[in-house]
Amino acid sequence: MGIRLVTQVVFVLMTLSLWGQDVFSYKGRVVNKEGESIVGAQFTLEGMDRVFYLTDENGSFDFQTDRQTMILNQMGYKTQTVKSGEALIIMEDETSLLNAIVVTENKRETQLKNATISMEIISPDLISNTAPTNMEESIGRISGVQVVDNQPNIRSGSGWSYGAGSRVQVLVDGVPMLSGDAGQPLWTFVPTEGIEGVEIIKGASSVIYGSSALNGVINIKTKKSKSKPFTQVSVSGGFYDLPKRESLRYRGRKRNSLSNITAYHTGLYNGIGVTAGLNMLNDEGYKMGDYDKRVRGTLGLRKVFGKKNLIVGLNSTYQSGTSGSFLLWENYNLGYTALDSSTTDNIVSRVSIDPYIKWQKGKFNHSLNTRYLVVNNEVDNGDSANDQSNFSDLVYAEYQLQLALPKKKFNATAGLVAINSVTRSPLYLGKQKASNYATYLQLEKVWNRLTATGGARYEYFKLNDRSEAKPVFRAGLNYKLAQYTFLRSSFGQGYRFPSIAESFISTSVGPITIFPNNNLQSETGSNIEFGVKQGLEFKGWQLMLDAAIFQMDYENMMEFTFGIWEFTPPFDFKAGFRTLNTGKTRVQGSEFNIGFQKKLKDIDIQGFVGVTLTRSESLSPNEIIAQDSTGQLISYASTSSDTFGYGLKYRPRNLAKADVMFKYKKWRFGAGLVYQSQMKNVDLAFTEGIIAAVIPGVQESIDKKLTEYMLINARIGYAFSNSLSTNFLVSNISNKEYAIRPADLGAPRSVRLQVTYTLDKSK
Repeated sequence: MGIRLVTQVVFVLMTLSLWGQDVFSYKGRVVNKEGESIVGAQFTLEGMDRVFYLTDENGSFDFQTDRQTMILNQMGYKTQTVKSGEALIIMEDETSLLNAIVVTENKRETQLKNATISMEIISPDLISNTAPTNMEESIGRISGVQVVDNQPNIRSGSGWSYGAGSRVQVLVDGVPMLSGDAGQPLWTFVPTEGIEGVEIIKGASSVIYGSSALNGVINIKTKKSKSKPFTQVSVSGGFYDLPKRESLRYRGRKRNSLSNITAYHTGLYNGIGVTAGLNMLNDEGYKMGDYDKRVRGTLGLRKVFGKKNLIVGLNSTYQSGTSGSFLLWENYNLGYTALDSSTTDNIVSRVSIDPYIKWQKGKFNHSLNTRYLVVNNEVDNGDSANDQSNFSDLVYAEYQLQLALPKKKFNATAGLVAINSVTRSPLYLGKQKASNYATYLQLEKVWNRLTATGGARYEYFKLNDRSEAKPVFRAGLNYKLAQYTFLRSSFGQGYRFPSIAESFISTSVGPITIFPNNNLQSETGSNIEFGVKQGLEFKGWQLMLDAAIFQMDYENMMEFTFGIWEFTPPFDFKAGFRTLNTGKTRVQGSEFNIGFQKKLKDIDIQGFVGVTLTRSESLSPNEIIAQDSTGQLISYASTSSDTFGYGLKYRPRNLAKADVMFKYKKWRFGAGLVYQSQMKNVDLAFTEGIIAAVIPGVQESIDKKLTEYMLINARIGYAFSNSLSTNFLVSNISNKEYAIRPADLGAPRSVRLQVTYTLDKSK
């Protein structure tokens, strides 16, 4: 009897054990509502802090587990619960403005409403509908953002400093796109034909993104390969109209032309995702000697190993072409004619190779991004004694580790960064070497309504034999006050070491010389911000209102300053600009943005309106920052054309930008507006003294308030079919004459027609 009882108990326990080990099978595909495969969608165990499986290039999954339900999520789509046995899973797009997914703030996906710092998003629709030839055209449409002589600045964090390093970090898929010598964005190197979207951080972000993020971050995201082929070809052509003043027509009645061809293809071949792009541009420009002829090609390869939660890939870009540059006008009446009618031709070649690895293991995400970038500029300026040719190569590597504990609402991001660059050029006084090594850690914790972030970074720089190291810190809070109301505050420090160009550049443009300064000190800064984001929804309209107040403080800010830097009595001298540490400065302001969208059966409306109000100020206007070769003491006060309020140079106080797009059946309509208030303070040398004598007309342009302007752009498109569409664009409709900065007029009216053919076999 006892033996039988024991046997029965053991049998029951074994049955219960076997029953408790039921295995559920998951096999099928994950697609969006258009039927396109979703690559890298994450299956996670409900209530667990780890990724269990990734979909492959076909969106396919095939695994077994003891869970009857799983959680499925992917950036840009709504998270959903999946049951065993579902063969075709359709993920729904996340269309809410507040719930839009961003990755730039913490280098991982999160919802825009939870950001602790101001962020802006440029949608792919805005990029494609405005047909930019360079990415800076799209960036310049966003409120609070300007691009002057290729240099981006956010909320007046920078002025005009030709050739100086950028205070805004520019990334493509999270990898820096700054040159190794000058630390400047390579806008023409960015593949505009394959852009998925752009995210912009407004404020110091050096903890995650390094020294060049002192003023903010611009992250450009490219399209990824799809399981079914996608091909798009665009051909556009147009011209720059004649300026209103006849004296500006340096080619008489002839209009300069612009033509652009782009092609983009994605597909899956033998389990490998492939993306390929091509761009051919012939832009005669609108100023003498300012043109761009280029060919650029891109190739991306990606392989997803779903069972191993592993993604490996390689992106590469090659660009070759010739271009011309324009720095200063001849005079006010000859505003599109180069100084002394001299031009500079550049033969440019660039190559980048970017291997990467992403691996998820349990609670940890590993990634390794690398880049090898080569830039070669052969310059022909007609002066054999002034060789401006330059060569640089850059090696970049970043390892990042992320720990995600969703159940505990905790995330940690840590990383190691190494950047090495070498330049060889008479422009930079020979061979120069620069290195940057850094480590960082950022933590994020979510409570019921409160999200808190904090982080630190330690930077080490070496420029030839000079080295320096310094830590920076950041912190942020986001509080959900109501269902659609989010309050945020942030504090971030920044730190920027002088670039090779700022320290060693030695060249001239006509009578103006650019001088080196290898005694430059690094600049530091901090950004404080308070903001509120409010979502509204009524009668099919979605609105997102955002308001922020901010303050940026800088120590040892680096800016171009005029002086006589070489002098041999009695009359032999060289005058021009040298980058100097200008002391303590502050930029304060407020910003207001409204984003809106409405989708009906036949009508789709989306757009934004933004206003940025700033007040910049020198906090040490009378501090002597240098002494030139004639003994002249140099300070903010002695070199500024307008010292009222001690406003910083080359900065407008107010900016307003707006854009709206309508889609009605096969028609598309769009319009954009850009307003800038007057740039009152410039270098005194432009309005009095040597430069004013050899480059006349700057004061006249200031008196005519050419730096205060409003530009209106418009576009209209029509889709003949699902494959063929056309777009007609007019920029600066009123042919407004305006100045971007001293001695440089903006573009007159331009007209373009674009025809696009799209073959998308996923539909």
